[in-house]
Amino acid sequence: MDWKTVLRFKAIGVVLVLSLIMIPVGYVAAWDSDWDRDHHHGDDYIVDPIQTDSGLVSGSKIDAISFPGPSLLQTELFGAPLLPATIGQVGDVVRIYRGIPYAAPPVGNLRWKPPQPVTPWQGIRECTVFSPMAPQPFPSVALYGSIPESGMSEDCLYLNVLTPAKRRHDRLPVMVWFHGGGLSIGSSNPGTTNSPPLPQHGVVLVTVQQRIGPLGYMCHPALYAESNNTLCGNYGQLDLIAALQWVQRNIAAFGGDPYNVTIFGQSGGGAKVNGLMTSPLANGLFQRAISQAAGGGGGTALATAEQYGVDLAKYLGIIDTTATGLAALRTESWANIINAGEAALGASSPSGYVDDFTIDGYYLQDTVLHIFQAGNQQNVPYMVGMNGEDVTFIFGGTQLLVSTMKPVNSVYVYLFDHVPDGWKSLPSAIAVNHAFHGLDVAYEFGFQPWVITFIDTLFFPPYPQFPPTTDPGLDQKDTYVAEAMMRMWAHFAATGHPSVKHLIWWPAYNISTDQYLFIDDPLQVLSGFTTLVEPTANHWGL
Repeated sequence: MDWKTVLRFKAIGVVLVLSLIMIPVGYVAAWDSDWDRDHHHGDDYIVDPIQTDSGLVSGSKIDAISFPGPSLLQTELFGAPLLPATIGQVGDVVRIYRGIPYAAPPVGNLRWKPPQPVTPWQGIRECTVFSPMAPQPFPSVALYGSIPESGMSEDCLYLNVLTPAKRRHDRLPVMVWFHGGGLSIGSSNPGTTNSPPLPQHGVVLVTVQQRIGPLGYMCHPALYAESNNTLCGNYGQLDLIAALQWVQRNIAAFGGDPYNVTIFGQSGGGAKVNGLMTSPLANGLFQRAISQAAGGGGGTALATAEQYGVDLAKYLGIIDTTATGLAALRTESWANIINAGEAALGASSPSGYVDDFTIDGYYLQDTVLHIFQAGNQQNVPYMVGMNGEDVTFIFGGTQLLVSTMKPVNSVYVYLFDHVPDGWKSLPSAIAVNHAFHGLDVAYEFGFQPWVITFIDTLFFPPYPQFPPTTDPGLDQKDTYVAEAMMRMWAHFAATGHPSVKHLIWWPAYNISTDQYLFIDDPLQVLSGFTTLVEPTANHWGL
C-alpha cells in the first residue's frame, strides 16, 4: 500500500495523535521573584521578561509533576493519569513559555498563503496559556478531551519553549517537536510533551503548532496561479519553516544554540520531519533530524493535488477555479472546509480531498522517497525507526526507506519494542507482547505513567478482553527505558551521535550489516532491520 493510499484512511490521525495525547499536567509553576533579580546579577542570566524580535515575553517555572492517582484536576488540557505519577526532578527548574506567536494569524486573505511576520507588540506578553488547537474535525477525538469547535482557531501559529538554561550563553542544543496526527489532526500543546523531564536532560525544547488538514495542505489551480505558478499547498510545512526561522532568530535569548537544532516527530510528525529533510527551503535550518514511525512516503503530483482542491471547492458549491472562486473559498467557514476534507477511518472524505505534500517544484521537487533514494536529502545526521507493532504493511515504508535510501550523512536506525511487564504478563490471549504505535513517545518525554491512556486506540492490538483500567505494572525497567531514550535523544541532539558512554554504543547504519538498536531493557544492537516481519496478525482487516 503506497503513502497516498494510506493517507485516505483519515482516522489514522486518531492513532498518530498518540504522540501528543491531550491530558493535563499539574505544573509546579512560579513567577520570577525578586530573589531572582536580586541574586542573578549581570545581563547573562535568564530573567523574565525575555526579549524576542517581536516583543517581550514572560513565562512560568516547572520542575516536577505529581499525581497521587486518578484525579479530577482540570487545566487547559483534559484527563489525568490513572496511576500514581511523579515525573521530573524536584528543584531542577525549567522555564516554560506557552503560546509565543511565530507568524501572523493565517486568517482572511492570509488563508492558504505562506506565513507572514508577527506584528510586534508593546509591553510584556504573558505566555502562560497554550494557544487553541488548529482547526480539525470537532469535537476532537476522545484522546484530546473531545474539545469543541470553540477550542480551535485558524489563529494557531504559536510555539512553546521549555528551557533549563540559566544563562543566555549556555547555548544548549535545541530540539523542535512536530506533533503527530498525520497531516489532519493533532496539537503540540499537550502537557505531556511540554513537561520537564526531557529538557532536564540539557536541551531546550520547542513544540510547534501549525496549520493542518485542508487549511494547511490544500492545493488549487487558483492558489497556484496566485503565486505566479510557484507554490501550491504545503502551507503547514511552510509554517514549520517559519518556526525554525523564529528559532534561529530568538532561541539564543532562551539559552539555546541556534546553530545546533534537531527536528523530531513521531508518526505524522515524523512525516513532517521527512518533508523538511527533502525540501530545499529548509536548508541550514536544522543540524539533525529524528523521524519516528513515519513510513517513507509523501508527495502528490501537482495536477492531482489541484484536482483534490477543485473537488473540495465543488463540494462546497464553489465551481469557479479562478481568483473569484478562491475569494469565495476564503470567506467560507473553516468548519465547512474541514468537514468537506476529512473523514473517518476507511472512508474517503466527502469531497474526495486527501491530505499530502504537493510536488509543486518549490517546496518539494519529487516524492520524499525518491529524494532519499537519490541522496538529495539534507546533509545532516538522521535517526529513523519505528515500534514493534509498526512492522506492518502500513508502516513498512520505514523499512523501504532505510533499505533504499542513499545516505549523505550518518544514519541511526532503531526498533522500539518495550512493553510494561504488567501487560506482558497477562494471560496469553490478551497479553501485549510488542510496543504499539505511539508508545515510544511516553518514554522519550519521560511521562511513562500515562501509557495506560493509550488503551483502546486504533493501533492498540485488538484485545477485546483487555480491561481498560489494567495496571501496566510499571517498574524500574520502564524508568530505565525512559531514561535511556532521553539520554540518547539528547546526546544525539548535542553531538549528532546517539551513543552514550556506559549506556550503549549505537553504530551508524550500513546496509551490509543491517544493524539497528533494539530499545528495551536491556538495549541491544541487532541485525536484520529490513527483514523484520509483522509480529501479529493484521489488526485492521484491510
